[in-house]
Amino acid sequence: MSEIASPDSEPERLDLGDDSFVEIRRGWWMGANRWARERAPGLDWAQGEVLRYDRYRAEQRLGTRLDARNDPDMAPLTRWLDARYRVRFDGVTALWYRTGDDFQGLHRDRQLRWLDETLIAIVVIGRPRPFVLRPITQAREPRLSAGHGPQDRVVDLGGGDLIVMGGACQREWLHGIPKVKGHTAARYSLTWRWTSRRGRPDTSPTYFDGRRFSDDHERPGWRARRA
Repeated sequence: MSEIASPDSEPERLDLGDDSFVEIRRGWWMGANRWARERAPGLDWAQGEVLRYDRYRAEQRLGTRLDARNDPDMAPLTRWLDARYRVRFDGVTALWYRTGDDFQGLHRDRQLRWLDETLIAIVVIGRPRPFVLRPITQAREPRLSAGHGPQDRVVDLGGGDLIVMGGACQREWLHGIPKVKGHTAARYSLTWRWTSRRGRPDTSPTYFDGRRFSDDHERPGWRARRA
């Protein structure tokens, strides 16, 4: 059974402006370490590859999908999130950062398309690592791997911590996981998503559409192979 620590406690809250917010609940999932030890090794992990100018490039992490409603560990967490935020979350995407060399660049979850009112809930498992939030207006300075930007909000997450990005956070802010030199421990994350589908949809190509030199659209912009 998945155990949630202090389910009624008030979260830490980062105010990111009038339209966006972040909530953090420390040690939220007490079953996180057991899941990493007993369940994670047996999952069907896949290596994602994204098409970048006619070549597939491997992502610096592994991923898989879990059943939010029927999985014995995920179902109680999903019910809590649904009840707390009064929406029906989609999920669950699991990611495995094998060492500190695995990372995720700054991005928005634009595959949701409607970004004016969204919720992204992430449980982070393992030794704490930085989670970086950067306003979209500062997207080009500097790169995530080069250090933190002047308006970055950085929080260390791990050990079953829950972070929820809400409101217009996916429209106004980027988030990412930088490399950590010398970090050898695994980091897992579990992500649930929801969008109200209200407002103006984002119709630009997403990360999963790939980038091409040519007009060849037969190959998918993103693919996965078993790890």
